[in-house]
Amino acid sequence: MSGILNKRHIAEYVYDFSVDGGTKDSAISLHSKDGKAVIPVGAIITGVTAKVVDACTSGGSATVEWGSGDDSDGYSGTAIAVGSLTDNAVFNGWDNAAALLWDDTNKHIIYQNVSTAADGQFKILINVADLTAGKIVFVVDYILPTEA
Repeated sequence: MSGILNKRHIAEYVYDFSVDGGTKDSAISLHSKDGKAVIPVGAIITGVTAKVVDACTSGGSATVEWGSGDDSDGYSGTAIAVGSLTDNAVFNGWDNAAALLWDDTNKHIIYQNVSTAADGQFKILINVADLTAGKIVFVVDYILPTEA
């Protein structure tokens, strides 16, 4: 496990159409970009927030989802329609039935244990149609406990 133990950490990942492209059915590994890394095994993810910096556009009805290497929409909770990915829109994945971070039955947040390297990956998936523009910043809040 790398990082300072017993502290809260923030990891930031950026999807930028001008850099990453926007081909339909493409999974983009944001943790593999220069200067980025996976969330370390042993960490506990306490939140994931997405902010649309530049509106996403598409020639069709594209959707975008984000999650770990194990669950492509685990943090978005569902595929988000391109029409919702407008300038300054913010998504936290809470209150979405499919989200890893939300208990829809009991209506409360669920922290996620990073037990494998795939759990620490951060990916987005573009579906239905190609994106033609857009930039989204993702912020992952996590804790590295002293004893993992």
